[in-house]
Amino acid sequence: MQIMPTPHRWDHLEAFLATRRAGSLLAAAEELGVNATTVARRLEALEAALDIQLFERTPGGVLPTLAAEQLLPWAEGVEQAQQAFVHAVQGLEREPVGRVKVTGPPGLVDHLVVPALGELRASFPGLQVELDASVAYADLSRGEADIAIRGRRPERGDLVARRLGPYGSAVLGAPEVYARAAPAEALGSLPWVQWGADLAHLADARFIEAHVPPEAIVLRTSSFAGQVEAARRGLAVMLAARPFASIEGLCEVPLDGPAATAVAGLGGQSIWLVGHRALRRVPRVAVVWEFLADRLQAARDAAATSRPPPPAR
Repeated sequence: MQIMPTPHRWDHLEAFLATRRAGSLLAAAEELGVNATTVARRLEALEAALDIQLFERTPGGVLPTLAAEQLLPWAEGVEQAQQAFVHAVQGLEREPVGRVKVTGPPGLVDHLVVPALGELRASFPGLQVELDASVAYADLSRGEADIAIRGRRPERGDLVARRLGPYGSAVLGAPEVYARAAPAEALGSLPWVQWGADLAHLADARFIEAHVPPEAIVLRTSSFAGQVEAARRGLAVMLAARPFASIEGLCEVPLDGPAATAVAGLGGQSIWLVGHRALRRVPRVAVVWEFLADRLQAARDAAATSRPPPPAR
């Protein structure tokens, strides 16, 4: 077998990796932002250069050959080196200018991050922030985001993480209904909004399921915005991290007795700022990282010193 001595083109290897992961030329083309013909042409060029068949073409898609499986780790190594090279080039920046993509849970992004961005923009007018409010985790190693706000520390990958918190939990409701109401001693005496079945694994959802009778749950929704609106309009109360009490139209519902003990037993929930190690000191990423850390920590500190006003007697 004679292999060309010249280096193989990255776009050919990229087509190989995308096809191997996606399982079809069309899906690989969508991932790469090209058409399926271009992907096929790049694969054919790579196969010709290697003098190896990498995929068997079938009516249902493409199947990797044994040679493809054997070469996959090496192609992934090239991919990692290419990404490291890009990160190194980005690290040559001197001023915080350009785009920074931040991903995090919808409620936190919408209500704690977005309101603070005006201050960031005023200090660094050359920054362009792209926010991805999503429950799903972006793959930082593949460049899907520059900074992620997560509920747990990453267990693998060349990532750095900074712990923020803990953030205590609170029952939130409409001020006109609860701000000066007598403390509730039983959680079941309040009307509740609960997470939908798709998010029943969340700690808050499990807590409500364990402590609130089904008849007290008047709404189920996996939309954080929907929960906020339900609470603001007095339809139900919601369970959230205490800093969300700063949202206009919400207040912390006063609790006493078993209800207060149960919510206090939830303890503090930490959040993590996560980023790729190679990008951590890039100026545009570094300033957004520090800004988010400061604002999220400030939200925690403000919530820790605030408590519901005394109930009317």
